[in-house]
Amino acid sequence: MSTPPSISVLLPFRNAEATIDTAIASIVQQSLTDFELLLIDNGSRDGSGTIVREWSRRDSRLRVIDEPNIGIAHALNTGLAAAGGRYIARMDADDTAHPDRIERQVSFMEAHPEIGVLGTRTRFETTVEKSSGMAWFVAWQNTILSPHDHYVKRFVDTPLAHPTVLFRKELVSRHGGYDSSPLPEDHELWLRWMHRGVRFAKLQEPLLTWNDHPHRLSRTHPNYSVDAFFTTKAKWIAQWIDRKYGTTRPVIVAGTSKLCQERARLLTAEGVKIHAFTDVKRREVHGYAFIAHDEVPGPGEVLVISFISQRGTGDRIAAFLTDRGLIEGEDFILAA
Repeated sequence: MSTPPSISVLLPFRNAEATIDTAIASIVQQSLTDFELLLIDNGSRDGSGTIVREWSRRDSRLRVIDEPNIGIAHALNTGLAAAGGRYIARMDADDTAHPDRIERQVSFMEAHPEIGVLGTRTRFETTVEKSSGMAWFVAWQNTILSPHDHYVKRFVDTPLAHPTVLFRKELVSRHGGYDSSPLPEDHELWLRWMHRGVRFAKLQEPLLTWNDHPHRLSRTHPNYSVDAFFTTKAKWIAQWIDRKYGTTRPVIVAGTSKLCQERARLLTAEGVKIHAFTDVKRREVHGYAFIAHDEVPGPGEVLVISFISQRGTGDRIAAFLTDRGLIEGEDFILAA
């Protein structure tokens, strides 16, 4: 009986004939060779299936699996069930892994048993003309390296790129796999695992090229809409507040725009009682107290949740609150 590989690479695909050959080649050419590559066909109707089956005929480490239930979460859970490795690495059909990506990740994980999920920085390339927002997001993601930063920034947005991660397979049996509901499956998984104590980190090297294009799922699928992200975040913010503070900390929402009020209502629907709103300009929110931004109580007295999403504003809010002695992740969180 053959020894199972150390790493199982999950690569789900659907109608990816234009890019999947390059993605597979970047895994096959990895400096670490002790892996299996599970290619999960999620209902492709183009030539993707032909391409991956030709690869599997040439390399016994590659295995093609069919998953007829459309959805990346279904495909990934099928891959997890079939995986034989101690580590699970993710890869997307659009992207390119750098040659020593997996070797560097496994080496780090072997040296740091306290880390459960490890990403890498990414290089961003795009064919989308107006992509400054995505470029800014990738640059922001690349600043988040330590377990502490991943944890305190987890409600801002997805703190690491899904196709860069490598994680310990045992986490799936402990904390569950991907949620197939209409939500961002990677961010939900990270929020759930972090809530249960899993530590995340990121290598400083950019070991994957993230190829952005107009048809990428993160741009087109409703599971990755702004509403889907905020609904998911609200659930886990509420659970975090309940576990950490119960009802002992008054919750103040930073941001009084209609959009911030809508996001605050998501928290209310999850059982969070909002005490007041705050902003740099006085704007009353019906039914709630208003506290001027420079009169927000000090550390240990309240929990401030910022839903203000203008680019760069989160950093300014964090700096302002930190200067007043409040601690991010304790006295305030950024959720946009």
